[in-house]
Amino acid sequence: MSDVLTEPEWHEDVKDSSEITLVVVDMQKLFLTEKKSPWMNKKLLSIIPNIEKLIKNSRIQNVIFTRFTPPKNWQKEQNSWQTYYRINQKITPGILGTDALNLIDDFIPYIPNSVIVSRKKSASIFMAGNFHSIIKKKSTKILIFTGVETDYCVLSSVLDAIHLGYYVIVVMDACASSKNQGQKHARGIFDRFPEQLWVTSTNDLINHFL
Repeated sequence: MSDVLTEPEWHEDVKDSSEITLVVVDMQKLFLTEKKSPWMNKKLLSIIPNIEKLIKNSRIQNVIFTRFTPPKNWQKEQNSWQTYYRINQKITPGILGTDALNLIDDFIPYIPNSVIVSRKKSASIFMAGNFHSIIKKKSTKILIFTGVETDYCVLSSVLDAIHLGYYVIVVMDACASSKNQGQKHARGIFDRFPEQLWVTSTNDLINHFL
């Protein structure tokens, strides 16, 4: 199956680039470069050039980077999240250090013109305290999703965005998963929302939408 679906009708309704926000999900050292991290996977690095291509596109005025920020002390978490962070305590700042939570160096040049929001616990970026208020202030109607991981944080965020009424674009070759079937499984879910979600590629988005 091709990664590109027919352009949805709604994209013609959004002419103002200020209504588009590019979301770069969790491109952090924790996942991509920190060798001490049990979650680091080098194959996630392959999407960096496509994300950069989208950031540099002149039609995208709004760029938000998100950061997953696990708690320092897993014992203070509640219920299932305490279990989650107990099992994964090697990625907490107390053990791994705080530098691992920073964005990878490739994106440092873009930070002055972007917004960074942080969150912990839930995979969804909408659990970051100020993310939703920021995109509402920007009059966002369309959210473009890139980053990691496609079948976890990106997927959770996409579903929340749809439930909240946003139009969503997922750029599949600007998203990545550490799991062998991660992209395929996420794509199967994305395809269930053709009225609200457009699955596309970096070049097709730039050529046909932006």
